Amino acid sequence: MKVLLTGFEPFGDYVENSSWAVAERVAARGACDADVVVEPLPVSYRRVSQVLRDAVARHNPDAIILLGQSALSDRVKLERVALNLMDATRGDNDGYAPDEEPIDPNSDAALFTALPIKRLHRAIAERNVAVKISNSCGLYVCNRTYFEALSICREQRSAISAIFVHLPLFEGQASANPNAHTMPIEDMTLAVETIIGEVTKL
Repeated sequence: MKVLLTGFEPFGDYVENSSWAVAERVAARGACDADVVVEPLPVSYRRVSQVLRDAVARHNPDAIILLGQSALSDRVKLERVALNLMDATRGDNDGYAPDEEPIDPNSDAALFTALPIKRLHRAIAERNVAVKISNSCGLYVCNRTYFEALSICREQRSAISAIFVHLPLFEGQASANPNAHTMPIEDMTLAVETIIGEVTKL
């Protein structure tokens, strides 16, 4: 099985992004029973869809695991749904801030992962990693990316599956946000490796 694992570039006041740090660590450890390829994604509403589609075309994965940073989360979040909507109070890395714009006017209002999210949750919890199921991926670039990934899954008629995973900051990661939460990078790495392990069993 081939798994495409993605993380985001730095954005805003963050000089590092925990999602990309974890993606690189998972790839470097090589502890998964799958061929894991990693690709960085831009924090850009307008560019991320093509970058993701190019990566899928290049690697032809069986599953896509998208990682994103959520500084206000104190645990790993498994995202169940992507909304067909873009809205932001701050611009992306290109300075673009959409105002309640649909991603695809011809698509559904929301798309859901086909992966067994409760099974993934149990498997991570059994590894003593703090985890929760989330029903809102937000409306920033993470949600935009997830909607694109799930659209790709629909186009390929279940030949491919996808899930988005939000991660806290890693311990020691610089942040100007006094409310930011951190988690040991080893725990986040273990959570992602556990997801990959479960996906290979499906």
